[in-house]
Amino acid sequence: MVIRYFKCFFAVTITIILSGCWSQINFDQITVVSAIGLDLNEDKKLQVSVQLVNPTLPVAAGGATQQRRAVAVYSATGNTIHEAIEVIKKHSKKDLFFSQTRVILLSEKLARNGLKDIVDYFWREPNQNFNSWVLVSDISAINTLSNSKELLSVSADEWKAYLKDKTNITARGGIELYEFLSRLDQSSYEAVAPGLLPYSTNSNQMIMEIGQLAVFNGYKMSGWLSSDESRIVNWLSHSTKTGVIQVKIMKDEYIDFDLKNIHIKMTPQFQNGQLIMKTQMKCDAHIKTSTKELDLSSKKISHTIETKLNQYLEKEIKKTLHKIFVSYQSDVVGFGEVVHRSYPDKWKSLGAKWESEMKSIKITVSTEAHLTKSGLLIDGIIKKDDRND
Repeated sequence: MVIRYFKCFFAVTITIILSGCWSQINFDQITVVSAIGLDLNEDKKLQVSVQLVNPTLPVAAGGATQQRRAVAVYSATGNTIHEAIEVIKKHSKKDLFFSQTRVILLSEKLARNGLKDIVDYFWREPNQNFNSWVLVSDISAINTLSNSKELLSVSADEWKAYLKDKTNITARGGIELYEFLSRLDQSSYEAVAPGLLPYSTNSNQMIMEIGQLAVFNGYKMSGWLSSDESRIVNWLSHSTKTGVIQVKIMKDEYIDFDLKNIHIKMTPQFQNGQLIMKTQMKCDAHIKTSTKELDLSSKKISHTIETKLNQYLEKEIKKTLHKIFVSYQSDVVGFGEVVHRSYPDKWKSLGAKWESEMKSIKITVSTEAHLTKSGLLIDGIIKKDDRND
């Protein structure tokens, strides 16, 4: 009898305990945030915009789908990101899901003003996606999120796919949130982020282009690098080992090269107290196209082309390093990290004044680019006697 009462008591207790779920999640009230945009408005208050994904509706009878927007953009202002997001939740009547956020979009105005007061949110938010890609737009983030025209219905998906493509990353410089946040606080290897710039505007829809790089000095943006300069920074920081460039060989003669197997070595040296940055580059060069006929069977012509190519690479690398070290006073290629590893004792004094020390670095560049492929058409391999047959 006692056992029977115990069983009944146990069954009733279990029924009460399992009668409900206190942490129930209503999926109808959750929406995915595909992108977060951060701006400074006219009153210099923080403006937060979120691009929310509308779930795909089921196919109706007859195969037709119901028409509705793929995304919706909501925006609010506040003293902090968290405050603005709480307002957006009230406007959208949804709980926001950040774990699948693809892109963090910063406006140039906000980036130049400084990010130190806002990055705390990303470190503390437990549901943040640290694999989100960081982009900088030279127009307002809300304008970009609302009006960008892409092949995919969710523009953030298009930007993520472009930056994540490892087969053609020659001038993209994609950086994920976890790395971007860490490098903002480093002087020996500072942050860069790809620019998302309007290429053309038509009927309130903008075609966006990713190519330039935004250079940061600490928590503030210093300026832009062109697509060619961005490509070189990606080589020097070992982000990519390929690249396509165009070189002027002679007057009205241009050759497009596809560079493969790029290897970069940066070596710090001290000479009479002067820090020298010795940069070496080796690569294979494939000719993609030329505006003039080339007789590559001639060693003299091949040597001339290689010489012009190496001279171009040396000049452009020096120019880019001078721009980031002197003009922007930012080490976005990680040369400070190389100095730290090679001379840990000297870095103790150099690290504290690295920003000012960069201006006085002596830069030497040497390149070894070798022609390995010239395509299927090689003028000059046919003998003159053969042409008369």
